[in-house]
Amino acid sequence: MTGAVSRRRDAGMLTHIMTFAHKHSPHSHRQVPMVRSVRSVFLSALLLPSLLQAQQAAPLDPANLDTTCAPCADFFGYANGGWIARTQIPADHPSWGSFNELQEANYAALEGVLTDAAADAATATDPNQKKLGLFFGSCMDSALADREGARPLQPELARIAAIRDRPGIQAEIARLALVGVTAPFDFHSTPDAKNSSRVIAELYQSGLTLPDRDYYTKDDSASVSLREQYVDHVQRILRLLGDDSTAAVRQSGTVLSFETTLAQSSMTRVEQRNPDSLYHLLPAAGLARLTPGIGWPRFYRAVGLGAVGEVNVAQPRFMATVDSLLTRASLADWRTYLRWRLLTASAFALSTPFVQENFRFKSGVLTGVTEMRPRWKRCLDRTDQTMGEILGQAYVARRFTPDAKARALTMVRNIQAEFRRRIDSLPWMSAATKARAHVKLDAIINKIGFPDHWRDYSRLQIPGGVFLPNYQRAVEFEARRDLGKIGKPLDRAEWGMTPPTVNAYYNPRINEIVFPAGIMQPPFFNPDADDAVNYGGMGAAIGHELTHGFDDEGRKFDAAGNLTDWWTAEDAQAFAQRAEVVTRQFNGYVAVDTQHVNGKLTLGENIADLGGVAVAYAAFRRTLEGKPEPAPIDGFTADQRFFLAWAQIWRGADRPEYARLLVNVDPHSPARWRVNGPLSNIPAFTAAFGCRKGDVMLREERAEIW
Repeated sequence: MTGAVSRRRDAGMLTHIMTFAHKHSPHSHRQVPMVRSVRSVFLSALLLPSLLQAQQAAPLDPANLDTTCAPCADFFGYANGGWIARTQIPADHPSWGSFNELQEANYAALEGVLTDAAADAATATDPNQKKLGLFFGSCMDSALADREGARPLQPELARIAAIRDRPGIQAEIARLALVGVTAPFDFHSTPDAKNSSRVIAELYQSGLTLPDRDYYTKDDSASVSLREQYVDHVQRILRLLGDDSTAAVRQSGTVLSFETTLAQSSMTRVEQRNPDSLYHLLPAAGLARLTPGIGWPRFYRAVGLGAVGEVNVAQPRFMATVDSLLTRASLADWRTYLRWRLLTASAFALSTPFVQENFRFKSGVLTGVTEMRPRWKRCLDRTDQTMGEILGQAYVARRFTPDAKARALTMVRNIQAEFRRRIDSLPWMSAATKARAHVKLDAIINKIGFPDHWRDYSRLQIPGGVFLPNYQRAVEFEARRDLGKIGKPLDRAEWGMTPPTVNAYYNPRINEIVFPAGIMQPPFFNPDADDAVNYGGMGAAIGHELTHGFDDEGRKFDAAGNLTDWWTAEDAQAFAQRAEVVTRQFNGYVAVDTQHVNGKLTLGENIADLGGVAVAYAAFRRTLEGKPEPAPIDGFTADQRFFLAWAQIWRGADRPEYARLLVNVDPHSPARWRVNGPLSNIPAFTAAFGCRKGDVMLREERAEIW
């Protein structure tokens, strides 16, 4: 169930949100909110003083620079080369950068919160604190997990072994869905894309174990090798469960064949970027015609719902394949597949041999990580996933101030005002479309810090003891909460990220930008920094999320969050022509080895970076109107500091294995190109650093949209 809770949250309200940075889960197959490789990492209290001292250093650390690298040749290298030269990726991480550093500092204090909660769980009177303590304490009890082995899975394994007919398969699919195991589809709530005031049911492709469909369909040597390693991994897990080698070999082949069939019918990540291609609202009769082999009324009852009148089938071809498998695949193959999906989702919570093999493949083979994170860090991660708004209250009390929220809101208003002016100045957009763009911009909901109303966990029961059942209860609580929204009005106050998250997002179906408290700290936002640094960091992040409302996906949603065409045909064509320039630019960049950036997959994020930096810079310059030009600091002008701030928030490095994975699954470009790509299109940057014709950082074919 790795990532199950976060996926459930993503799958519901946040189907198409666009984020500032990337969150990677090796087993997540939908294009959903992501955070830049932080993997919910945490920090030992012993390391906290050094990180806090680092945060209190100069807003722009000159030691991060590599002055031997010409800024007009490679600005990322110039701004971050010093940091890269002295930094090693920790053995327990696939990558390392500013997001990781801040995330670790953000969660440092929470280790003590949870340790104390676990120690006091028996006597705690506050129900939320008691649940935190029992959950975290059960996760930390490795001795009990080792004594239990795979026994916590026996009830579900017995249910799977007892399947004797097609209705039995469907009943188990429903049961597994409640505990976060998507096998083979994801069923959740979501705002209706064409009537965003209501919440509907949605079916979405899922059910794969490898990171993406392409891992099953490509024939290159690397893909073939990875599939061979995957089959070996399946066999290792099955042998740990007690299967003999012959059975393990046979079942691993079944698993690969079954998942390959699903992958062949799955949409690519580029195809999923078109929201029109994901909207197929079917009445009950239409769903029955598409999937005649599935008894949907029985499925709905099994997940705790009554009649469901309409369902959005995001990928009809995929669901037709599932229906075909339900009809044609043998019961034995289905039992093997369901058993594997349960095992691979639960291995992290079982005894040490399961945990180690799960880590060896999913972190080692897929991302190049060589060392497992300490158990307490992994347990903090699970606690944030399952009870993030309980944990978030403790975080906010320690790390977020009203002054920070007020300053952020002021910056948001300034950047929105600048975006409004830029809309008016666009030479390629008609007055009619500009007027509608203003309506959408003015309707954006701004959420800063933390929710106005915290989530109610009173119905969540955590008795303690063995960890896996506690985790399953927490996942099921979230699943039922999510499904309970079907048929009800949309709650526009709900948040899709926990307060400590180092990220931000734009959700087109609500038309909102959301900045959790976790990102409202250096290097993104620094109360002690000059405006140039704050606008280059947090300001550009705000501009990034605002621009998402008008990128190639976001522009298709109106002010209320409805998927509708509010552009004139001429303006839509003019936008597409400008977006194609961005696609060509990023297609030309090498991500790792000989693999290039996928300009179509990353288009939305590249447009948001380009627009975000340009709008934030213009807003920053407007704050200086009527004032003298700021004096240089550390030898850098205000304009130079603005662009250095943008570059230094992206300092980071990836392991080669992880970088290769990201090329396939990440809708964000690599950090180097998130710096050099947009800045090479901005005249103010080239002027600030004196770039001349022929320099790499001065593009002849300049991309400009917003």
